[in-house]
Amino acid sequence: MVRASATVLLLWMASQAAAKPAECLVRFDVAGASGDPEAPTLVCRDGDPACDQDASENGSCRLSVAICSGFPPCPAVEPSRLRVRGKGTEALAAALTGVPVAPAPTCTEAVEVSIARGNAARRRRVLRVWARDESGNLQDRDRLTLVCTGPPAPQAILVTSDFETGVLVHTPLARPARGRPAGAVIHADALVRVIDGTVFVVNRYLGDNLQVLNDQLTTRLQCSTGVGSNPHDVALAAPDKAYVTRYDRDALWIVDPQANGCDGFRLGTIELGAFADADGLPEMSQMALVGTRLFISLQRLDRRTGFKPAGPSMLAVVDTTSDVVIGTIELVGRNSLADSSGLQREPGTGKLLVPQAGNVFRTGDGGIERVDPEGLVSEGFVVTEDVLGGTVTDFVLASPRKGYAIVLDETLRNLLVAFDPQEGTLLGRVFASTRFLSDVALAPDGTLWLADRALPRPGIRIFDTTTDAPIGRGVIDVGLPPFSLGFVP
Repeated sequence: MVRASATVLLLWMASQAAAKPAECLVRFDVAGASGDPEAPTLVCRDGDPACDQDASENGSCRLSVAICSGFPPCPAVEPSRLRVRGKGTEALAAALTGVPVAPAPTCTEAVEVSIARGNAARRRRVLRVWARDESGNLQDRDRLTLVCTGPPAPQAILVTSDFETGVLVHTPLARPARGRPAGAVIHADALVRVIDGTVFVVNRYLGDNLQVLNDQLTTRLQCSTGVGSNPHDVALAAPDKAYVTRYDRDALWIVDPQANGCDGFRLGTIELGAFADADGLPEMSQMALVGTRLFISLQRLDRRTGFKPAGPSMLAVVDTTSDVVIGTIELVGRNSLADSSGLQREPGTGKLLVPQAGNVFRTGDGGIERVDPEGLVSEGFVVTEDVLGGTVTDFVLASPRKGYAIVLDETLRNLLVAFDPQEGTLLGRVFASTRFLSDVALAPDGTLWLADRALPRPGIRIFDTTTDAPIGRGVIDVGLPPFSLGFVP
């Protein structure tokens, strides 16, 4: 009995060995799958209409899968010679019986395979298909890996730089740790902007280009904004229409961030030279969109006198439907400096807030100015440098009654202070440094992130906006000194 069983086993093994592998008998057909055609992988985000059939974020992915057979030079395969295995493949197995035998490749109808993700970040399922030709001489085994993921976890995106080398890094928002380099290669003088979930990198002095990144933080598009243009900001009016300020030129550019290449990148220009000072350049810097109006800060610095303010700053106002300048707003302050965070909207009122540095090394001639975007008029300073204790270099509002500003006092200390924008009063000092604090930003979870470039331990400091107390133990190392902050999604 034992000998008979052994004989049967040997015969079965011999038959298996006789069947030669063939990589063209059968394949999975799944739109969007990548990798080895014999073992593809589909990673689908819950709710992504490109792969999730119900197109809604509901804790599961409904994926469309088919099986095809009969690829030349392999012969067509009888349905009885096809087998499929894996959880949730009953309907797919049933569909195999309806595949006709034909000389050309034939496929089953697309069948839905559902993966319940629940609250997990991701769930994985593996399907396997096996085929043998009618003679039994050829066989083919394929594997399909399906992955259902939840929405991307919020991340901080940071430009880090010593102004000789720039590195874009990212770190999780929930548990921030040492920054991990992104795939995109950036310039040493750059800013990051996150608009409607898309990450832009503005490569400034001697970089002279705009980068558009994909979800994997690699470069999808990188196009010049003109040699020597020194771009300073980007504003998105539509998915295929954006504006780029060019600090060292007199024309604003209109660009297409969805262009397939740089040949179709530039859409037009808007001349702003009429608002320049005597050196011929208006020093266009930061922007904000309010409805169909684009507001552009013009610092108006005279380069012939060492970049001193040549009178009050201005906001140029552009109608984005016609791309025509429809007016200007003369501001109370001078030198509307806001490199890192740009122009901001006031919570509650929606009015614009513009930082005015005046003379950077002197306190008393600037502050944060409020502008009515409907009436196109300045309403004067919300809070002054005298109250804040130094020149404003950056700021952010956490609520209608609380904001934070980075100020440079006359002893060249960098201070992070809290203030009340409605009362125009100082609420207190949060942090002090003898080195450059370059950016302050409000994260999606309500925490306050501060870019601290102090050597020998530069990094990110995080604060609770309720108590102003630091969160965590000191500074988070992100590699090179941090310069600019953004958050996704």
